[in-house]
Amino acid sequence: MIMYEKLDVYDENRNKTGRIIERKEGEILSSDEYILAIQCWIINSNNEILLTKRKTTKKDGNMWEPTGGLVQSGENSMDGAKRELKEEIGISVDDNDLILLKTNTEKGNVNVFRDVYVINKDIQINHLEFIDSEVSDAKYVTFEEFKNMIDIGEKRKIRCKTFYS
Repeated sequence: MIMYEKLDVYDENRNKTGRIIERKEGEILSSDEYILAIQCWIINSNNEILLTKRKTTKKDGNMWEPTGGLVQSGENSMDGAKRELKEEIGISVDDNDLILLKTNTEKGNVNVFRDVYVINKDIQINHLEFIDSEVSDAKYVTFEEFKNMIDIGEKRKIRCKTFYS
């Protein structure tokens, strides 16, 4: 039996509606309903961005992205960020490590409130653990390298609406 993540549904003002859905393809939300997601940009003391590579078996496989995911029912976005960092790359952070940069409101097939966090921390690549089979690799890139990955036509190798939408 497949276990799906349970997600709280929010209204357009980011109030919980009391409705909980299961994460699965084709889940239907009305045009004024949203789910909550997070994205974590880890930046080291050399001003390099940590990107992770999605496993080939995942949707958008082999694409580079910051750590992120959906906030589960009962979590706030900060708790969701800490859980995703632990699940995807095996690191633990404290609340005071997470700096909320902005919230994106993304309207589409599924409407999303996406809280974008920055974490200024030196994390060694060899200390990362790819625990939950979502991530196959990780690397640091400079802001210029990241920009070039987009500018030279590699946009579809980057899975991150935050920087190019």
